[in-house]
Amino acid sequence: MRTSFPALRKRPKELTFTRARISTGILGLDDILKGGVLPLRSYLIRGKPGTGKTLFGFHFLVKGAADGEPVLFVSLAEPDAQLRFEASTLGLTLDRVSILDLTPAPKTFKQLPPYDIFSPSEVEREPLLQQIARSIEIIKPRRIFFDSMLHFRYAASDTFQFRRIVQSFIRFAEQHGATALLSSEESALFPDDDLQFICDGVIHLELHDDERILTVLKFRGSDFRPGRNIVRVTSNGMEVRAG
Repeated sequence: MRTSFPALRKRPKELTFTRARISTGILGLDDILKGGVLPLRSYLIRGKPGTGKTLFGFHFLVKGAADGEPVLFVSLAEPDAQLRFEASTLGLTLDRVSILDLTPAPKTFKQLPPYDIFSPSEVEREPLLQQIARSIEIIKPRRIFFDSMLHFRYAASDTFQFRRIVQSFIRFAEQHGATALLSSEESALFPDDDLQFICDGVIHLELHDDERILTVLKFRGSDFRPGRNIVRVTSNGMEVRAG
């Protein structure tokens, strides 16, 4: 039974890690991260619904596209057209962003047998992994944003298999030259401690009344400015100011 990405069955090539930085595209955040994120790493963007996780991903990909990089948005949460519209309302355009829309089509509702759309069976899960792997191989993105891991968790039959799939996805992305951002919803029902352990960095987004907060919880391989930082969402997107 396969629970990982197909290309990882081959002998992986040697990766060259550097201390060069990749801009997040978010005003003020690169300063907190001492220049940006490290390439060929994985970062978890976590928080409750409405805290700005998807907006964070928009900025990351739009910045890469503006620099001439191929970029990929893997969406299990919102359809392509909706994502592009939401970005446009915040002053961002996804015209040069490739979106892999893995949300169920409306006709799926009528065709489904009486079990969940995201069935844990091997038969249902395998095409999902194949589509992601194929898109990465074809597009060759330098940046990937995966939204969201909560939906991906539904596709796994148990916690062990979920971790195995996530780890293989991260390795697959790295082996193909991509830096990956993964979003996760903070939830008591589905804790993401495993994702925080697996990823190289963790950025936590919060919303308290009218105040938005960003905190860097983990940033492997680099220093960063600790503490709670103020987030503003304007017609131009997200901005971060050191608290």
